Amino acid sequence: MPDQKYIILLKDDSDAAKVKDVKDKVSSIGGKVTHEYDLINGFAADIPADHVSTFESDPNIKSIEKDQEVSIN
Repeated sequence: MPDQKYIILLKDDSDAAKVKDVKDKVSSIGGKVTHEYDLINGFAADIPADHVSTFESDPNIKSIEKDQEVSIN
C-alpha cells in the first residue's frame, strides 16, 4: 500500500525521548517525518497505510489523523 500523510500528536507529558522513539518507529517501518510542529507536541509523517494501527496502539500517542485539507464556509 502507498504511504499516506498523517498528523501524529503525542501526549502532553511526552518528553523529547518519547518523541524521538515515535519518530524512530516511523523510520523503521519505511515512513518519513515531513514536518515538525513548534506549537503542538507532534509532527506530520508519510506512513505506509498498512502500519497505521501500530501508531494507534502506541501509549505515547494522543491521536493520529489523516492529513487533509479543511475548509471553512
